[in-house]
Amino acid sequence: MFLPLKRLARLIAGCALAAALVPAQAAPWTLTGAIGTHDPHIYKTSSTWWLFETTDNGGIGVKYSSNGTAWTQGGPIFSGGLAWWKTYLPTDKTAMVWAPGCGEYNGLGYCYYAISSFGSQKSAIGLTTSAGGIAAGQWVDQGAILTSKSGDGYNAIDPAFVLAANGDPYLVFGSFWNGIHITRVSKVNLKPPTGGIVNIARDTVNGIENGFVVKKAINGTTWYYLFASKGACCKGANSTYRIVVGRSTSITGPYSDKASVAMMSGGGTVLASSGSRFKGPGGQSLLADGSVMAWHAYDAQNNGAPVLFIGNVTWGADGWPQAVW
Repeated sequence: MFLPLKRLARLIAGCALAAALVPAQAAPWTLTGAIGTHDPHIYKTSSTWWLFETTDNGGIGVKYSSNGTAWTQGGPIFSGGLAWWKTYLPTDKTAMVWAPGCGEYNGLGYCYYAISSFGSQKSAIGLTTSAGGIAAGQWVDQGAILTSKSGDGYNAIDPAFVLAANGDPYLVFGSFWNGIHITRVSKVNLKPPTGGIVNIARDTVNGIENGFVVKKAINGTTWYYLFASKGACCKGANSTYRIVVGRSTSITGPYSDKASVAMMSGGGTVLASSGSRFKGPGGQSLLADGSVMAWHAYDAQNNGAPVLFIGNVTWGADGWPQAVW
């Protein structure tokens, strides 16, 4: 059947408008170089992209890139480990570091990092700082700034720094034991005061960790978005990690997902889950403006090796981030 030209033109225009109104799912970038990673923390300075990552026994892992796609493995921070780490590490490890959260604050480079062992609540979050910023590489360890032990209401791992809308700095942290927490830290030394810890997400069925908060203004309202990983990591192709998100108008919550389910009650809108080849996406981090996300997933066609993924985050008109793959 042939349509009159005017009617055909209106139909084409209508289809184009409908397509424009449907948020596109962003595809991950094509990456090259050193793309094996676990728990990548992405950060961008004026001329360099940085990734800080979990290492099995080599200090705080560092990668860098001039364009965000071609990655070079850099020298680790504290490659041989520090004496105080031994209190929290297995006897066969001297420099195992988990999920560092690094960046710059008022010209000071900082790296929060976790020292622990799998399945243990005996954990510590350390802090190291670099005068002159990340690139200066003048890292001086500030010791353990938050610790946990069996029976505490939280597990001191997976640290991530975030600034509130009023400029106050906070630290997000926690894993499995009562989930994810947040606390204010000092503007002077970036360490938390005693107390003031708030529980912001739990999932007693699946477990939840790797909390990461970004703030974003939507239609005149400042929202805080809590991204997290649910499920089991570190099992190669058998990993069940998935990336979820919820939001709140307050940095300390309460956070709820897109279906209004509280994140303290197991809520979380799924942004990425296992595909046919790459399994267990998680360990996510974002640029502070929420425009780019980095995460890892396990390659089922390569013995479950953890692989780096980076992609743009598409935000819908409803103020929610869209699926990242």
